Amino acid sequence: MWMRDVPLADLTRWKIGGPAPAYAKAGSEEELRTLLAQVSGEPVLVLGRGANVLISDAGPGAPVLQLEGEFAGHEVLEQTIRFGAGAQISTVVQTARRMGRSGLWILEAVPGTMGGALRMNAGTAEEGVWGRTLWAEAMWPDGTVKRLARGDVSPRYRGIDLDPQAVFLRGELDAPSGDPERIEQEHLSRREAKLRAQVYDLPTCGSTWKNPEPPGPSAWRLIDRVGMRGARRGGAQISEKHANFIVNLGGARAQDVVDLLVETRRRVLEETGIALEPEIQFWGFEEEVLRELGAVR
Repeated sequence: MWMRDVPLADLTRWKIGGPAPAYAKAGSEEELRTLLAQVSGEPVLVLGRGANVLISDAGPGAPVLQLEGEFAGHEVLEQTIRFGAGAQISTVVQTARRMGRSGLWILEAVPGTMGGALRMNAGTAEEGVWGRTLWAEAMWPDGTVKRLARGDVSPRYRGIDLDPQAVFLRGELDAPSGDPERIEQEHLSRREAKLRAQVYDLPTCGSTWKNPEPPGPSAWRLIDRVGMRGARRGGAQISEKHANFIVNLGGARAQDVVDLLVETRRRVLEETGIALEPEIQFWGFEEEVLRELGAVR
């Protein structure tokens, strides 16, 4: 059942954003199909744990769905792990570590849900989750469900080529048994490195800019180079700890974040000739703003 004018800020890691004109939760495939039919082909946005999205102060401008119920679980099979798109990444990763299944350290300390991980091809700079995905299923607005292999979505760094209206339902990861001690160490090393370098004590969505293609410098180095580390607009600030993170110091608005992003991108482009691309998704913004942010492919 769709609810009207539902606040979304507290459902995002940034704690920013206006209300959704319509909001619903789907706990089964049939329920999702019914909800999509009720909006008659209108574009629908799927919100996981709100880890990689900035929602406009005016709201997303479209119905928002969250997945629960049968989509929130996962199970360990002989040499794979099957998951629902609403399953938390951290839960799946912890299971893999605990049961000695190899390869999923690439998702260690990554927030969000597995559906978001598929959509963003989350992982390390060297390998994304689609490198481990055997298949994933998605539903289109007309209720059609398709099973997708890696070659069907052309994975790239922090993205895939797939109809934005397709809603991921579930998938299966290659997760063979391995040396438990080595797997534990891989996960621990990855987690400790992230905890040392990244921001966890303030609301933030994580990295805001993609790293340029090698051999270019990383995004945080470029931001440092142009003097934007620590820059503040309203309640938003580029973190002093990690220059590729923007934190909500309290009461930040989406416009504050946008102002920081636009200024950062402008300075980097003028001083280095490199056009930064955002790693995050933007909901409810005009195309002119998205172009300023480099968010239009």
